[in-house]
Amino acid sequence: MSNDHYPSFTYSRTINDIEARLDQAWTHINQKNVTKAQAACTKINVDFPNSADGWYATSFLAFQLKQATLALECIEKSLQLAPDNPQWQCQKIKTLLLIPDKLSAQQAAAKMVNKNYQQADTCAQWALLFSQLNDFEQAQFYYRQAISLTDEKNNPQQAGQLYFNLASIERFQGKLKQAEQHLNLAISLNNKDYEAYLLRSSLKKQSPKANHLPQLKQALANNIKHPIAKAQVLYALAKEHEDLASVDKNHYTLSFNYLKQAANTRRTGMRYEVKQDLSTLKAIVKNFTREIFQPENRPLPQNTNNEAIFILGLPRTGSTLVERIISNHQEVFSAGELNNFALTMMAETKKISPTAPPSREELVSLTRQIDFHALGQAYINSTRPDTGHSAHFIDKLPLNSLYVGLIHLALPKAKIIYVTRHPLDTCYSIYKQLFTHGYPFSYDLTELAQYYIEHHKLMQHWLSVMPGVIHQVAYEDLITDITAEAKKLIDYCQLPWQTACSDFQENTAPSTTASASQVREKIYQSSKGKWRHFEQELMLIKKLLEQAGICCD
Repeated sequence: MSNDHYPSFTYSRTINDIEARLDQAWTHINQKNVTKAQAACTKINVDFPNSADGWYATSFLAFQLKQATLALECIEKSLQLAPDNPQWQCQKIKTLLLIPDKLSAQQAAAKMVNKNYQQADTCAQWALLFSQLNDFEQAQFYYRQAISLTDEKNNPQQAGQLYFNLASIERFQGKLKQAEQHLNLAISLNNKDYEAYLLRSSLKKQSPKANHLPQLKQALANNIKHPIAKAQVLYALAKEHEDLASVDKNHYTLSFNYLKQAANTRRTGMRYEVKQDLSTLKAIVKNFTREIFQPENRPLPQNTNNEAIFILGLPRTGSTLVERIISNHQEVFSAGELNNFALTMMAETKKISPTAPPSREELVSLTRQIDFHALGQAYINSTRPDTGHSAHFIDKLPLNSLYVGLIHLALPKAKIIYVTRHPLDTCYSIYKQLFTHGYPFSYDLTELAQYYIEHHKLMQHWLSVMPGVIHQVAYEDLITDITAEAKKLIDYCQLPWQTACSDFQENTAPSTTASASQVREKIYQSSKGKWRHFEQELMLIKKLLEQAGICCD
């Protein structure tokens, strides 16, 4: 036998060995056997340092374990060996977002714009990544490409999911007709995509001639097992019946009946104690007294950064409308609902106490010891690179209302706008919304009233201990005289008036909030006083609020 055959035989055996080892490593990874998975990956990297697949497996495992530095190091080695592999590029960007290093992630993603791939899964991965980077045009591009590569007949659920994802992006962009068309396709491919039913109902006001009530009732009759899926259909039924009530008021009763079923269904099985949230709100009031905000008691130096404009309060009060008004100003960029302040606060707290406080109340107390100057700078840094390219940016997370005191101590020059609405309109609007995350108090009328009362006390506390700091705007005043209230907002932000601010419906920026469909419409009065159609159903909340001294007339 010629010696020329030996290298070929050895190469083939090596390939088979690597593949067998990789199969074993991925089996351990998929079984979540961390110890064996780490050992298998390490052995592959040592024995086969030129295997890009081996380094990818290690990076994937490290990513799952939140070991971002190791994950990045390993995926870089994969890319050195196979620089054109889109899967490796995806992994790198996902890891950069985990670090987080969004600027580097954006720079890496910029190289992958408008690429043509032949695998639907690859396109779907890129679409998701660009969505996370808020590049919705590219996300749309890749979802369309993924759909074109998917066999709808043989993979109806996969195709349906892609149409749903595309419709979600189009809703953010205000392309509501296209979103509706694609949701119809998603449902036709998978009639158990109950989230699609709910999203479709939210896109526009339904009419007697054009609604989905028969289809929704048929879906509900299918005896949906999963509580969230069932709740999605019930919320959609409640919404569409409410829309039809403008023609026939009997639909109001039907709407609330479905709404109560929806909220009860969502609340069932949730591990939540409203008492914990109430005690946290009380602890904030107790710890952040007037004295801490006195000039002589503030530590030096103080942060002079004036970029941030915080719009806060309870959800569904009109904060998105306020955001659209201010962000139509040429000097203002809306960064959306950021969770950055809370995350930065926790990071600064860990510098004081590496071990987690035993209770929320003790955590609140601990935050008084934070280096406020460092907190402010760390928060601003955390918003980069999305911010910094304009004079000011908006952070519209409603729950920042819990941190108003810390915000003012950390960023004394930041603007804080508190949006209010009639108490019962607020509670009803919260109650009828199925939130993706957060606000667990919203699915029970008693818990909702209790939370509203304590949150109201907290906001009154902030207004009292920090006089002149917070600008308060009422939703009802805003929709009554949009120009006058918009001028007050812009003046508070110390910006020159621009007429575009009162033409908020011309704002073409994407919106990812629950109000993404409504913000495209002109000012309307129909949401004002809507609670009166449900006065009997909301009587429990009304009594509890009035007992707490909150006027509900």
